[in-house]
Amino acid sequence: MFSWLHLGVAPLGVGSSAQLKILFVINDLYTRGNGLAESARRTIMLLRERGHDVRVLSAPPSRGDDCGVGVPDYPLPHLRIPLVAPLIASQGYAFARSDRRQIDRALDWADVVHLEEPFMLQAVVARRARARGVPALATYHIHPENLTASVYLDRCAVLNRFILEVWKRFIFNRCGALQCPSGSVWHRLVPLGLAVPLFVLSNGVPLDGVIDEGGDERGGRPVVRLLSVGRFSREKDQATILRALRYSSHARSIELTLAGRGPTERRLRKLSDRLVRDGVIEHPVCFAFMGPAEMAQASRGADLYVHAARIEVEGLGALEALRHGVVPVLARGPLTATSQFALSEESVFEAGDLRSLARTIDGWVDRGSEDRLIEAARYWRVGAQYDIRSCVGELERVYRWLVAGGEFPGQEPDSIGGIYSVAR
Repeated sequence: MFSWLHLGVAPLGVGSSAQLKILFVINDLYTRGNGLAESARRTIMLLRERGHDVRVLSAPPSRGDDCGVGVPDYPLPHLRIPLVAPLIASQGYAFARSDRRQIDRALDWADVVHLEEPFMLQAVVARRARARGVPALATYHIHPENLTASVYLDRCAVLNRFILEVWKRFIFNRCGALQCPSGSVWHRLVPLGLAVPLFVLSNGVPLDGVIDEGGDERGGRPVVRLLSVGRFSREKDQATILRALRYSSHARSIELTLAGRGPTERRLRKLSDRLVRDGVIEHPVCFAFMGPAEMAQASRGADLYVHAARIEVEGLGALEALRHGVVPVLARGPLTATSQFALSEESVFEAGDLRSLARTIDGWVDRGSEDRLIEAARYWRVGAQYDIRSCVGELERVYRWLVAGGEFPGQEPDSIGGIYSVAR
């Protein structure tokens, strides 16, 4: 992970065991299959386990499923945006409408506010929290390109820079600190000249249930099983995986599973059907939506895990697969952080490059099952440094600093060791 935020003794007024009243602000806490909402739910539950009073300002669950975290303490009405509502729904997401009465009630209660998104709701809460003297922390969970990719404008640099400037002015600069889930996010945000301190801290993954070495379900067999997990969308770029199979010398022995759901599923199914009709692959691509237990089983049975996303703030979905012991093939690019999990260059390809991906896959197939098993064993413990319990513990220290005041330490990234800390 990252060696960072050595605050030492807690500031006066907030002891290390004092309960905090923490308000999470998120449009839709209850959507399943969305990494942002899932991360927020995990953090909320762990903070409650640590003795804090955590409440939620959010739209209520649309299907009555509270995902185990309870209904929002300060419910907001759902917001339906004309024209783009079907697109938003296809992404498995929903927006909430700002309600000044509910926002003010929540702020009257809270010691500290955690803003999980950079949208209108968070802009309103950030402004009112600042006016009332309630400290706020924001997490940079998405790039502008995550939004603009859906309308094919992710390569419009002017538009994406404008969105960043809006987020900076109306949300980030109204907070007391900004969490960067990866080093690549830190590097993108520092040139913006934000008026608040940045700190790099993973959102973390749970380590419960990771198998022991020796629990491997793979063996020497002619079929090579590839697994990819993630929402079906343009920025996750599952299409590159399918197209790259045309350049793979082992395509007919590959059995690919794409786990997820989303707006590009129909397009991906057409691409996969065409690969079968053209004789490129022998085994039809398997499309599935998996829960945690199913994903863990699929990861243990896979020979390679492929993550082709070209826009990815952190990529914890990939990490959750890797920690079960599977060789990764990860995209590297300016807007994706997932390659940070790779332990060797042999597991990295250039984002969007079909031939680069095919070469990387073929390289691991050529090395054979024995070499893959040896490499996979190196990933059994890769998640330990991203243990969500440690990450939440560090996040708690930032909350305490925001509430109590004092000096926020700042350090530059370690250019040699890749270690990141907080920075102004």
